[in-house]
Amino acid sequence: MDFQLSNLALKHLVEELQFLENGFVNNVQTLENNWIKMKVHTKQFGDKNLILPPNALFISNYSLPAKQSPGGFSALLKKYLFNQRILSLKLHGVDRIVMLEFPEIILILELFAKGNLILCTRDLKIIKSMRKEEWKDRILAANETYNFPSSRGANPSEETLVDFEKKLNENDKSFFGACVDILNTSPLILEYVFDELKIDKKKDAKSATQKEIKEIHKKMKEIYSAKEGKVYVNQGVIYSTEIGKEKEFENIQAALNSLLISNAEKKEVVIKDSPKTQEAKKKLKFEKDIEAKQAQIIGLGVKESESQKKGEEIFIHYQEIKEIIGAIEKAKAKGLEEKEIVAKINAVKPLIKELDFKKKKLILSF
Repeated sequence: MDFQLSNLALKHLVEELQFLENGFVNNVQTLENNWIKMKVHTKQFGDKNLILPPNALFISNYSLPAKQSPGGFSALLKKYLFNQRILSLKLHGVDRIVMLEFPEIILILELFAKGNLILCTRDLKIIKSMRKEEWKDRILAANETYNFPSSRGANPSEETLVDFEKKLNENDKSFFGACVDILNTSPLILEYVFDELKIDKKKDAKSATQKEIKEIHKKMKEIYSAKEGKVYVNQGVIYSTEIGKEKEFENIQAALNSLLISNAEKKEVVIKDSPKTQEAKKKLKFEKDIEAKQAQIIGLGVKESESQKKGEEIFIHYQEIKEIIGAIEKAKAKGLEEKEIVAKINAVKPLIKELDFKKKKLILSF
């Protein structure tokens, strides 16, 4: 994958996904690309597909085909997690580690390097890891105790001014380089802060003034304590705070859906749909428009109540809409007129208010 999440974006992503808490796992599957798909039934939004690629997690409503007989790790996850309630979904500090806590099991997502999933007991005894890995200070294998990897620096929202200043005075690098060493953050976020405060990045750390140290400390604390802002992709990294932007998204999950799913779908359309009729392509565009609406509201990203209500209606009735479109196309192919089609479908369930092929118009009532 040609992108990564900044640790701040991952923090905000976990906040977006809090609606999964108290949801029940209904199924676990392996996708064709070897990602894990976990179907979770939530009280607020019904069934949601939680996708677990190597370096992220997100909700997607795209149709992602699963392997027919995957076996292996997804089968083990299903055995342990089926019908289990998600007690909590939380980030470990500001490290790239997410923990899904169940009544008797903890699923740990290590979202760095090649990524890994580790299934543990409540006391962190490893049942199985998706990939066996070993370092000098920890082993990811069955029956081993799970040890968290060492954090790369302090949490900017928790680092005290006293400790920050002390570490700076002990560091022989530049002011900027020392801050990269001390704080667990993205260099691009630090660069943005230095530029905004008009502080020389090349100056020696030990020569930084009290005012400069306090300004850096305060600004970093504010950024890592703030709620999610607008989401940007910059140099292949997703950020959820003001950064020199290349591409902007409504929320982090919309960005992930666009970067991980939409592009692949578009490539697939070029290959598979080229010989299809114009009518089939219109149907595909209609479905894409619906999915685009879905991506905008994933993770409670829509702020206006009217838009959110419309979006929720699409979530609830999406499958039904697809079935009606399919029935209309079959009936049209048989030569039936609009009135006949409406009468036949509404005889089963009165949903169609208006159907006009010339105007390309379909109005449904739920």
